[in-house]
Amino acid sequence: MGSVCAGNVQTKFAESPFQSNLDRQPIVTKNGLRFSAGMFVRENDQGFSSVYSLHEKPLGSGAYGEVWLCNHKITQDLRAVKVLLKEGIPQEEIDNRSVFFEVEILKSLDHPNILKVYEYFEDQDKYYIVMEFCKHGDIFDRLQKVKKFSEPQSARITKQLLAALNYLHGQKIIHRDIKPENLLIATLENNGEMKVKLIDFNIATLKKDKLESEGTLDYMAPEVFKGNYDEKCDIWGVGVILYALICGSLPFTGADDEEIEKNITKGKFELSKGVWAGVSKECKDLMNKLLERNPKYRLTAAQALAHPWILRHTDAHLDETTYKNTLVRMRTIGRTNKLKEAFTTFMVSQLESHTSSKHLEQVFHKIDQNGDGKISFDELYQELVKEMTPEAAEEEAKKVMEATDISGSGHINYTEFLRVSLEEEHLLSRENIKKTFMYFDKDGSGSLEKHELTSWLCQGGLPEELVHDLIDDADANNDGTIDLEEFENLLFDRFDLPDES
Repeated sequence: MGSVCAGNVQTKFAESPFQSNLDRQPIVTKNGLRFSAGMFVRENDQGFSSVYSLHEKPLGSGAYGEVWLCNHKITQDLRAVKVLLKEGIPQEEIDNRSVFFEVEILKSLDHPNILKVYEYFEDQDKYYIVMEFCKHGDIFDRLQKVKKFSEPQSARITKQLLAALNYLHGQKIIHRDIKPENLLIATLENNGEMKVKLIDFNIATLKKDKLESEGTLDYMAPEVFKGNYDEKCDIWGVGVILYALICGSLPFTGADDEEIEKNITKGKFELSKGVWAGVSKECKDLMNKLLERNPKYRLTAAQALAHPWILRHTDAHLDETTYKNTLVRMRTIGRTNKLKEAFTTFMVSQLESHTSSKHLEQVFHKIDQNGDGKISFDELYQELVKEMTPEAAEEEAKKVMEATDISGSGHINYTEFLRVSLEEEHLLSRENIKKTFMYFDKDGSGSLEKHELTSWLCQGGLPEELVHDLIDDADANNDGTIDLEEFENLLFDRFDLPDES
């Protein structure tokens, strides 16, 4: 399960190197307001048990706590919660609330193959971190069940892990604990295809010159034992996982930890006998390049994503109609009112299911040509210029970036992409609108009061005066609150709500 660690939530978050551009730019007008998925991830000052109900028994346990299933009491949304006991945690870490460092990292990340975090709580005895629930377990458990995976299946799992790492390494973040237990299965289809998500950032760190040796022994790179390493240690972990996926066992074993470390340092592993006799040369070539002892010559995540073996088994057919329709939606999106931008960002980041965005995820990866987990102006231009003149493509790309990049980061992240690419009838369904309203209506009064919205938006870094102006704009009857009808009108201004009864 892993414990989590880091600094004072209220003060350290404000100075965090993981913080987005949203919190670093002065905001003086309503048009300058910026929104990101991470701004909605924060400490809930209500008691955990007043917001969520725990299931009967935990899913798993670790040194300091357990992971449980829980339901949001008002919406009944199913989520997972990591419950950590303060007993046993050093007093210094309790005083500076270092347990929430994992939250700090996760709220700064926006990638389809990285687990979402929703909110967190603290009481006298425990910490609670509420996260996305992936009901199919982890890759380790799945491997125990199926014994080994085919090359195509292994390639598709490996690609998703590499995509997450390429994104992380682009943010200068090193995970440091890449192992099958930290790959959760979000979806599992009848044909065995699955979507995986990377979890457990409790020992993740920013890239720097000197790092302590951290990780799980069987998956640690040779250079980690010397304390002189960088993000390439994660790539070694990918190699160990790929080896296990193909043959069902680990490449470096031993009678005790000392012997395992010795064998890892030697870096010699079997690729010719048993199962390996029938494995393709391309797969073995990638294996050798991932498990290269010298990190200087080991592949980067980006290079591994471009390896022929990965490309051959993961070149998924993209429905041309979905692709073209998505580009049309992106081109026709215009700037909406600021509260609508905020609430639809919340919907996409906290309410959207895995299945509803499967095909859009393929479109996102197609446009994201360098695989860094975000769409740049140049990448968008390269797609648009296939359909129009260079001049028109440049103008369209500018317009799309302006309307879509509502966080002001200079690129389109995954949540922003989904916000403009999901069909509005789907995103703004009655269910999503009602759930969003209930999440913000904390006191259950049936209306959103200024203090409720202010507590959400201003803690996300927005000026209180401008937030009040936004609420006043949406308050059609001038009673100082936003009721459900006003909320629907705010979000749904182009066509009638579909009748889902």
